[in-house]
This record gives sequence, structure tokens and C-alpha cells, in this order.
Amino acid sequence: LLSVISTGSYGRVYEALDKKTQEVVAMKHEFLGLCNSTMREIDILKSLPPHPSVVEFKGVFVDRNNCVFVVMEYVQKDLKAYIADKYRITCVWQVQFLMKRILEGVRFLHENGLMHRDLKPSNILIKERLQVKICDFGTSRRRSREGLYTSGGVGSRWYKAPELLIGSGNYSSAVDMWSVGCIMAELIIKDALFKGVSEIDQLWKINELLHTPGRPASYELGIRFDVAYIFKGAPKITECGIDLVLKMLAYDPKDRITAKEALNHPWFKQ
Repeated sequence: LLSVISTGSYGRVYEALDKKTQEVVAMKHEFLGLCNSTMREIDILKSLPPHPSVVEFKGVFVDRNNCVFVVMEYVQKDLKAYIADKYRITCVWQVQFLMKRILEGVRFLHENGLMHRDLKPSNILIKERLQVKICDFGTSRRRSREGLYTSGGVGSRWYKAPELLIGSGNYSSAVDMWSVGCIMAELIIKDALFKGVSEIDQLWKINELLHTPGRPASYELGIRFDVAYIFKGAPKITECGIDLVLKMLAYDPKDRITAKEALNHPWFKQ
């Protein structure tokens, strides 16, 4: 073990050296043994084929004291820390590059019948040359035959889709696209777009800005103006970029753009 990367109430993540390969890896140790979420994460990562935008699972290690460690690819920084350095993202091409890699990873998960359910900057790792690695699959789920998911209470408030905030028991992988829309907005403004102090307050902040149910279509121009005002400054986002954000942040999940559709959006060709 080389150093502690992070410590939480349930466990600790270490930077470690694999003596056989001389490779630096990340090792996750659960204080109370392997919990359900970690077992689920192992199962999901083992079942997935390799993808450049998903963190690589390397195995499970048991030490002399019978402590179990989950071994993964080591990545030094996450997107949250990257955004916090306000001098790093200064050009539109950087936002486009990162968003394309994130969407490629999300499309891969959805095409493999998985929904992440907790996408946020701290669950997206950044390697050299802006290589993206989606991580933390402890709350992920496989799609049911109907394509819906039924367990609630998932996600992080600032990135949680409206249908999860109201406690809907049936939702689709569109909840991930809402989270990606929030992440894109954060890359632009260097701060979370909706910072509710409770789930009710989160819904209120969403309703304040976006075209919510019951509002006439004439509100659309005003919404775009409000979003453009929030996004003012560097990096400068065009009307086309704002359109992509709003398509990911469609209030009705049926109207929300998919990852595949988002990758074909004209903003990526600008």
C-alpha cells in the first residue's frame, strides 16, 4: 500500500503497487467486509467487456488478516477536482471532448442493459489527455424485461432526475441522461446547476429554470434566455450547445435525449 486516496464511513480506498506487474492500482477495503453494493459492483464490472470510458476491474485480493480488497485501475483525479480548478476548462473543445467521452461510456452501459443511477463529477475519473473513466457501480442496476427500474432512493440530489425526486417507482435509463445534462452544465459554469438543500428544494430549483409540466410552449424562448444568461462567460457555449443541455434536461423522461442521440447532436460537429 502506498497511500490513502479517500476514506468514508464504510471503507477506505488505497493507492497500491502490484508487485507482480509493478503497476499502480486502486484498492477498496470495506470495514465490515464485502457489502451488497460492493458485491454488485464486482458482478457488474466482471460482466462488462472492456471499454475506454469505464474503469477497469482487476480482481479481488485477500490479505493475511482476511481483509478483502477490490482492486481496480488507478486514476489520480476525478472530474469534481478537475472542475474545481477553474483554470483547467477554458475552451469549448475541452467541454466537447469530455462530454463525448462521458456519453460514449453511458451509451456503452445502456447498450449493455445497465443504468448507473449515480452519475456525478466525483464518480467520473480523469486520466491524462482527458481520458474519462466512469466508476462506482454500487447502485447500478440491470434493466428489467419492461426496460424499467423499480427501486427508489438512489442518486445524489444535485444530479437526480425529477422522476426520482418525486419518488417514482418506475423509471428508465433516462435518469442517467438527466445526470449527464447536469454534469455538462457544471463543466460550463464550474458549479452545480441545481443546488437544492432538500429534495423538495431541488425540485423547486428545477421548476424555476426549466419548462416544467403545465407551462405553455411560449415559455421555451424565456428558458433558453435564462440558461444562456447562466452560461455566460468562458467557455462560450453556442445556442447549439444550450440545445443539447436542454434536451438532456427535458422534464419528461420520454422527451429526454438518449446517449446515442446526444452523440449525434450537431454541437459536437461545431
